[in-house]
Amino acid sequence: MSRPAASRIPALQHIRFVLVRPEHGGNVGAAARALKNMGLSELVLVAPAADAADTARAWAHGAADVLEATRYVPTLAAAVADCRWVAGVTRRSGRRRAAARPPRQFAAAVRADPARRPLALVFGPERDGLATADLDLCHDLVTIPSLPPQPSLNLAQAVLVVAYELLQAHTVTAPRPDHGADAGAGASATAAALEGLYGHLETLLHEIGFVQPHTAADRMGDLRRLLARAQPRPEEVQLLRGICRQALWAVRRRR
Repeated sequence: MSRPAASRIPALQHIRFVLVRPEHGGNVGAAARALKNMGLSELVLVAPAADAADTARAWAHGAADVLEATRYVPTLAAAVADCRWVAGVTRRSGRRRAAARPPRQFAAAVRADPARRPLALVFGPERDGLATADLDLCHDLVTIPSLPPQPSLNLAQAVLVVAYELLQAHTVTAPRPDHGADAGAGASATAAALEGLYGHLETLLHEIGFVQPHTAADRMGDLRRLLARAQPRPEEVQLLRGICRQALWAVRRRR
């Protein structure tokens, strides 16, 4: 059965799959093949193992073009800096981790919000998945349901499941109107802009004594989730940073 080409599904463009510190080239190649199967093509590797590229070629059957176009970056922050939506794929849960959605539900949300691009789907290394510092850069979490005896999926399998649900949502599911959206709102801020705001906020909160070294991580995690839900626009991020600058100036001047 023929599959739709990526060029026939414009909404699948500007969706990026990011593999953080992948250890096995076979998984990289299989992930590239999975993306090609599902009409996706943008793959970014963050600090992969030294021999990953060589082994990947043998596993990327029919997807050499995806593999050849793969970008290599040193950090996750660099991989998602221009993105307006970053979602981490993880099987872990915890108080500091936002409520995760299954891939089908997340794909429906992606279908309903086509303006929030570029979108990055972030996958962690095979051994232990995404670290807390990686998840701090994510606006949403996605978890693939599985049974307790074997809860974790192979990296390439996880990529295939998420890519499949995105394809299905954009070729089968009718678009859902977002009645709550502001039609004139414009694009949301990039991940890099939000990181700048978070750093500014944390500096201010330390200055005014709202956080201490042992509480800062939890408080900033709460603020990250709040602002990710709000999806602030670039000018709103600048407004908040202006408030931080003025507040810092006032506090330091008083001292």
